[in-house]
Amino acid sequence: MEKERVDYKIKGCRPHNIITDDISHLNKKIIEKEQKCSYIYNTFPLIFKNLHVKLTDHLLLGDHSKKISSGFDTPLNSCREINSDEKRDIVLKDPKFGMFSLFKYHINRGYLNNELKKSNKILCSHIFSLTLALPIIIFISQWMLYIALLSYEGRAFSGEFCPNKSTMEDKLMMCGIGLIYLVRSFFIWDNLTMRIGLKKMNRVDNVCAILDTFQEFLFNIIVYGANLWIIFAEDDLQNMILNSLAMEFLMRLDNEFEELYFQNLPGSADDIYDTVYVTYDENVLLVNKRLETSNCFRCANCILFIPYKLLIITIFCFPLLCLFITIVGPLCK
Repeated sequence: MEKERVDYKIKGCRPHNIITDDISHLNKKIIEKEQKCSYIYNTFPLIFKNLHVKLTDHLLLGDHSKKISSGFDTPLNSCREINSDEKRDIVLKDPKFGMFSLFKYHINRGYLNNELKKSNKILCSHIFSLTLALPIIIFISQWMLYIALLSYEGRAFSGEFCPNKSTMEDKLMMCGIGLIYLVRSFFIWDNLTMRIGLKKMNRVDNVCAILDTFQEFLFNIIVYGANLWIIFAEDDLQNMILNSLAMEFLMRLDNEFEELYFQNLPGSADDIYDTVYVTYDENVLLVNKRLETSNCFRCANCILFIPYKLLIITIFCFPLLCLFITIVGPLCK
């Protein structure tokens, strides 16, 4: 057998089974490459279809009854029971449940202090969330601090948009943060997508849910944009880092308030999920009924129609802005 192999090498030939394996491996690579190209070709149209769906639905109500495309499963409502931790996680991650909705919960049910009575505790965060409107204070403080930081950076800006005088470290910082925000921008868009399959969601037949939605996405976008501007305008590397961290802190204030609140009183998240949240079909009926009976809600829908569409387009195009800043920012800084 060894002699036979030596003869193959001398003659410049290879055994038939080796040639067959090589051809099979080559064909497999070609098929995999075609599948990858086909995946990219078939996926990109779905992105624009997703954009079309968001531009045509009612704010963040979405449509859970239609398949996204052929090959996708038909949306079904989950019938399994959800435990307490899952309920808290759903409420925390819901962009439609923010400071306004939490304060509204206190006005409607939280003032009864049922959860405090069950746990036999007195929690100041729960009591004063109603009496001092702590969620609204968080909302106001976010915008006050944001305006203060942005105003300071605006006054300190030299006025040169492309001086190209910064050090290599500053340019690397600009490029690195631009890349981080480029990655995060895709998750902002994904957060805008309704989570199909959830059994219940926050009802959107009220102005509070709409305001919370705008606060969640609009504030994130303008904070990211302001951060990119601060990195570009600031000359000192340490100030660039500290100001960026300050902006990130502002963006997380409302989410941290909710996390701490439900951590101290997890029963409130259960109560919100069980009594406030509704199914998708119930949400549709509630919205249609509210549009017919409430002039205030109908006016809010009309006023916010164009800003909502502009917000969607901004979030959709935000990755392009981050990519542009990542390339042009270091060159001009």
